[in-house]
Amino acid sequence: MNINEEDTLDLFNRLPEKLHQTDGNNQGSIVFNIYEKGSMHVDHVDHQHFYGDKWAKALQHEPAACPSSAEPVFDQDTPLSALFREHHHEELRQTIEAWRPYLIGDDTSVDTLKMHSFHFDFSKVIATSIYIDLGRLLHAHALKDDNMSSLARYLFLHSNLSNSQATLYAQLRKYKKR
Repeated sequence: MNINEEDTLDLFNRLPEKLHQTDGNNQGSIVFNIYEKGSMHVDHVDHQHFYGDKWAKALQHEPAACPSSAEPVFDQDTPLSALFREHHHEELRQTIEAWRPYLIGDDTSVDTLKMHSFHFDFSKVIATSIYIDLGRLLHAHALKDDNMSSLARYLFLHSNLSNSQATLYAQLRKYKKR
């Protein structure tokens, strides 16, 4: 079987989502170790030593807060629509309406644009289709601040798409390009 780098990367990107969908108990951590044929590796480190003042100071130093990386401002009741520009709300409404049959505990009396909880039944839908929908909105620059990390943070806190905010961000980035 001849697999190129792009296929390998695509398979590797899908692996965390597949692991998440199996409901395995990995305590929120997935570690991948990839070794080149004939390479040496260390399975674990018993002790780690840092020598000299330079290292000690570097470990104690806390970086100054950067305004661009500040945590987004939303709480548990903030609707998803709050992150999107108003002129994209109709497209967002149609997208969320398409998700509703796959949501666990969906309250149909709640207006679509006021929804703030997106817990999917992955026996009825695959996460990839959700990411494709989000990618289409991202590609259209529908986010208010054009900051995918704020959307990844929101989805990490308000959905069951992934146990990892980093994985959410990677998937959003991947599907925005498609």
